Amino acid sequence: MKKFIISTVVVAGLFSACGNKTEETNKNEVVKTEQTHEVKKEETKSAAHKVDAIVAKAHEKTKEVAVKVEEKAKEVKEEVKEVAVKVEEKAKEVKEEVKEVAVKVEEKAEDLKEKANNLMGKLTSKKEEVKTASKTAAQLFGACAGCHGADASKKALGKSEVVKGWDSAKIEAALNGYKDGSYGGAMKGIMKGQVSKLSSEDIKNLAEHISKF
Repeated sequence: MKKFIISTVVVAGLFSACGNKTEETNKNEVVKTEQTHEVKKEETKSAAHKVDAIVAKAHEKTKEVAVKVEEKAKEVKEEVKEVAVKVEEKAKEVKEEVKEVAVKVEEKAEDLKEKANNLMGKLTSKKEEVKTASKTAAQLFGACAGCHGADASKKALGKSEVVKGWDSAKIEAALNGYKDGSYGGAMKGIMKGQVSKLSSEDIKNLAEHISKF
């Protein structure tokens, strides 16, 4: 019986000792956990401070960049104004130059118009002269048509050459030859009398008229 009681006491003591040891261990674990939490908390605070410092620095940098951008924008704005002023001045210069050129062109156009009118007048006058000369040549040929035919296709008195088909230079040379006696055959005497009354201009116009048959 005594042995049983002693055993019981020993076992109880052992259990009590084990219980005390477990409680102490739990307390130590709790302390370690709290310490770990404190460390983590401090690390978190430190990280937060670092983040805040980075954000603050970034904010300051952003402000600096914004200021520089604004200053650059002002510079560019001034440069744009200067360029705009120069463009406007150049546009005015070009406008004045265009006006001057337009005036010169208008003056030149008037000059050309006047010259054209003068030329048209001369052409009209020349045309009338040619028309008159042609009419006169036709009238002159009336005296020739009796022997040479209305279109110069006959041999005058059956003796001369057929004049139709000759060019004006050949006819003019022949008529001048008859006039000065340096040209002609069987009809030389008759032709000399016919052309002696003609001027050089008459002969030229008559030769031109006959060459057109």
